[in-house]
Parts: sequence; structure tokens; C-alpha cells
Amino acid sequence: MTTTDLLRRLVELESPSDDHFGCLAVQDVLGDLLRQAGGRVERVTGTTGTPVLIARFGAQRAPALLLGHVDTVWPKGTLAERPFTVDGDVATGPGCFDMKAGLVQIVTALAALDQPDVTVLLNADEELGSPGSQDLIMREAERSRCAMVLEPCGPGGALKTRRKGIGMYTLEVAGRATHPGLDFAAGVNAVVELAHQVTEIAALTDGETTVNVGRITGGTGRNVVAERATALFESRFWTAEEGAEVDRAVRRLRAVDPRASLTISGGVHKAPMERGPVVAALVELADSCADWPITEMAVGGVSDGNVTAAAGVPTIDGLGAAGGGAHSVDEHVVLSDIPRRGAWLAAMLERLEGEQWLSSPSAHRPTTRTGAG
Repeated sequence: MTTTDLLRRLVELESPSDDHFGCLAVQDVLGDLLRQAGGRVERVTGTTGTPVLIARFGAQRAPALLLGHVDTVWPKGTLAERPFTVDGDVATGPGCFDMKAGLVQIVTALAALDQPDVTVLLNADEELGSPGSQDLIMREAERSRCAMVLEPCGPGGALKTRRKGIGMYTLEVAGRATHPGLDFAAGVNAVVELAHQVTEIAALTDGETTVNVGRITGGTGRNVVAERATALFESRFWTAEEGAEVDRAVRRLRAVDPRASLTISGGVHKAPMERGPVVAALVELADSCADWPITEMAVGGVSDGNVTAAAGVPTIDGLGAAGGGAHSVDEHVVLSDIPRRGAWLAAMLERLEGEQWLSSPSAHRPTTRTGAG
């Protein structure tokens, strides 16, 4: 089976995050191939019931952890509208770039090696933020020497060596409902109070530390002083301290109308993936294994690489094939880049076997670490 044939097979198995059966079907195909490559394959269940596939290779003394996800953002039925299509060296179809091409690369790399010290973890809820698999990822990361994430590469094939962290919050305002024509003064308008708070929240954006209010709801009708209102917002930040500063500021919010009450829930959801000296050394190793110049970049989006980085594990991301249009109708992947980057991954894993500077799962871990949840 060619890499294009396998990609077609995976794309044609639709696997939105909310369809466990679809995700299981993709994991079944990959599990069989990983088993044929010599892996000891098991399926475990995450805290939310989400299926997670784990394959272990080699002696497991200090494995490299390969991460991928089988779920996509596309609802079932999308394939009928936009089927898998090949035009020259480019394939299109839902999930082809994010990130079923990366899954093909994992299989390609491990089929070329003889029992490397590697663990593969493929979850099915990454597009939701990995709520049910995050603990499993953390557990595997803590026993691994490094993590490599097969999310799509950046423009020009760039690795992703820094990712922002993310905080996720809900602000609920409770007021007092009254008739605006009969008893307006006695009412406490939760929508008005929320408007004041949203202005304060938006003002927390500072340079590249951003705070976005994504949704507000409230009230029941124009002829009722609103009793309740809610805002959903997030923060994104490059360092753990920046995230903590925003979190402290959120906790300091106070009602403008003293008769209203505020309830804040949430917090830092994923710590940032920061670039340390061991990550720089991994990039050098990646460059030495490629026959093209390796570049790197920082991105504002999060991935499961944030989880492994929070465990103190050196992490590089964006090893997936070139393409573009993730989460859009223009999603596409360069077919020739899949076997090329699969062979590159195999070369990196083989080289890691002899690298003593990265031999211990805890050798480069800080004495204290920021949690991901």
C-alpha cells in the first residue's frame, strides 16, 4: 500500500471528534499497521470515554513519544461534499492535512525501523482540547525522553518549537429581574454589568498576550431587566508567568453595580510550549537528518505538544507534511512530502537511539513544572 493509498483510506473513514465509532475505525487501521511494524498495541479509554491507541516499540527504557490525533473538525457527511481527490502532487479532502498525513508518516517511519525505543499515542479528542486524553498523554510523557508531534508543519515546512498557552474562562453575572416599565430602579441588569466586565477583560490584552471574548449571552427579552448574563473568553500567552498574570487579573474582577454578583470559573487550560536548550538541540538533530534546510517558528495555537512540554519533556511539533488550509474548505496536503518526511522521522528516531545526552526521561526536566490543566 502506498502512502497515498493509506491516506485515502484514512480520509475516507470520517472521524469527527464526537464520533467514537469513526475514530475507532481509523485507530483500527493504524493499530493493525503498527502491529505489523512490530508494535505492542493497546487501546485504553480516556476519562471522558474517548478511545486512545498506544503502541510500544523496543525496550521502552527511555522512549521517544510520537503524538498524533485521529479526530478531525469535519462533521460526518463532509466527505460526500468534498471527497478525497488527487490532482498531481496535491490531495484534498477533510482531515488530509490536519492530521491524517501525519498519521501516515508515523506508520511509514516505524515500518522502516527495527524496534526503535518509541511509544506512539493516538488520541481522538485533540480538536476538542484533549479533555479525556490529556492525563494519559501526561503519563506517557513523564516516562519519555522527548516528544515529537506530527501536527502539520508551518509555512515552508517549518517545525513548531514554541506554542502559546491558553486559559479558558466563563464569567457568569447574576442580577435581579424586574419589569422595566413598572420597577426599573429595583432591577439589576446582568447584561449591562457584563458589558462593563467585557470591557475590563478585553483591556487585559497586552502586546502578544491576548484575551479574546468569544461569546456573550444574557437576558430573556427586551421587556425584562436581565437577571443573568454569561461571557466565554480565553487568554493566550508565551510564558507561564504571562498566563498567571492574566489569571490573577481575572480573579480581581469586581462588579461595577454592587448589587450584582460575579462567578468566574476556569483557568489555565494548557501551559505554553517553550523553547529551551534541549529543544534547540533536537532541532539541530532534525536538521542533520534532513536533506533540506530545517526552519522553525512560534505559533499561537495549542496542541498536545503543550501537554508534553508542561510535563518538562523536550518537545518539537509540526513534523507533519506540507500543505495548508487546516480547518477550511481549502485543506490540502503535498503527497510527495509524506514519504519524504516519514523517512526523515525514521532517521531522527534512529539517531536518537545513540544520543546519550537525551537518554533519561528526567535528565532535562525542571525540578518544578507548570501543570497543563
